[in-house]
Amino acid sequence: MKSLQSAPKERAFFDVYARLARSIKASGLFAQIVSGLTEVGGIYAAAYTALLPVFPTLALYFAAAVAVIGTAIIELGLRVLAPQTVDAILYRRYKGLHLAMTISIWLLTAVLFTASGLLSFRNSKTIVNEFTPEATEQTTAQADSIYQAEAARLASAWANDSARIVEQYAAQITAAQTAGAGKVNAAKRELSNWYNRERRTGDSYGTQKDRARQLIADREAEAAAALAALKAQEAEALSTARNDYKAELGTAQADRRTAAGEVKAANEAAAGERAATVAAYGGGLGWFTVICLLVFAASVVLDRIHRKGSGITETVELSQYDVNPPALVEAWEALRERVQYALRSKITAFAEKTPAAPLPARPAELYDPTQLANIVINLQVEGEDDDNTIYIQPKRRQIGFKTAGTDPEAANTSRALYNARTPHTKHEPEAPEQHTKSSYETPDLRHLKQRLKEYKKRLGKHQQKALRYEKEGKPVPKRTAAALDNNAQWVEHYANLINQAEATKRKA
Repeated sequence: MKSLQSAPKERAFFDVYARLARSIKASGLFAQIVSGLTEVGGIYAAAYTALLPVFPTLALYFAAAVAVIGTAIIELGLRVLAPQTVDAILYRRYKGLHLAMTISIWLLTAVLFTASGLLSFRNSKTIVNEFTPEATEQTTAQADSIYQAEAARLASAWANDSARIVEQYAAQITAAQTAGAGKVNAAKRELSNWYNRERRTGDSYGTQKDRARQLIADREAEAAAALAALKAQEAEALSTARNDYKAELGTAQADRRTAAGEVKAANEAAAGERAATVAAYGGGLGWFTVICLLVFAASVVLDRIHRKGSGITETVELSQYDVNPPALVEAWEALRERVQYALRSKITAFAEKTPAAPLPARPAELYDPTQLANIVINLQVEGEDDDNTIYIQPKRRQIGFKTAGTDPEAANTSRALYNARTPHTKHEPEAPEQHTKSSYETPDLRHLKQRLKEYKKRLGKHQQKALRYEKEGKPVPKRTAAALDNNAQWVEHYANLINQAEATKRKA
């Protein structure tokens, strides 16, 4: 379907605004491209966010497809509907079905304009945010590295100092324990000497032994006091070293927190600057898209006014392809017909290979006793006063229809009483027989000839198959041979029936 434009009828009006119309039309196309780009970005971002949890691997492609299709619906719809809305006003299409179309077109155009404006304006910040470089963020890696190195150094110093203190006091404790043990042993030796003297001399040295025992206790107390003092000194030295380690580690941690705070403040300042940039440029782009949408509307209005003022009309040229059903529909119908043809051909071939039914058996005679009736004849003898009734039983006959030509006695049977015939008289000669098809060929005879023709056709087809097998040097299949015999029997059977019917007709 082609859309053709006529030549301008008002050439003066056309010439005045021709260049303006061309320029404004190009600007409208550019404005629509800008609006479409902003719509694509916004629809893609929204669709990607919605589809990512459902299709993690395919969300990118689905979102792109949704963005392209949605933008095409909006922009192409405006491209078609916007000129129609202007034409509805210029040509005053407010009557009849034109009014219904005008209302529908205006509503759709308003919806598409609103959707385009909102999407373009709101998605401008999203697009600017995507294209604006991220703020350079400083990291605390250097501060962390310094802190970790200082913490490791302090831990190593603390380990060395504590080990040195423990080792130093361990030697002093060992020396003190040795000295104390020597003094205690000397006091014990003195007590033992007093016991030995008592055994040698037989005298009692109780006072000396008590002093010796007191001396042992004093020596043990002195050794314990010395050992306790050394351990106290060791603990104090370790505590002092630990406090120094904690103080230095706290200082390192404070330095790290100070450095991290400075980095965080710098990052926040950079993020704030980027947000301000996105807000400024995003708002500017949003208002620019609104202006582009207004430019597009103005271009459509001016273009349609220029066309009407110039007397340019549009006509539609149809082709046969516009009238015919869609190509997909025709393809489906062709495929369906091909499938139907193939299936029915298979069914026909299968039916032709199926042997015909066997010859019918001789039907048994069937009698209906209820159709037999006794015919009562009342005879009255003349000259008698009394009525004498004589009953005569008729001769029984086989039930069935017999013509007069086949049964000479038919005229003398009781059927003659119910089938009255008008005999021919001398003054009313019988009308001459009309030699028509119905006079020499009955419906039964035509049916028999038709059946004979069908079976001859089948017999000939199977004979051709048998000849083909013989020419190829192959044996005739049993199925084909059986079909030949069966169809030959049917041909003979119907030929005999036709001969009998024709003979009966000739006798009649």
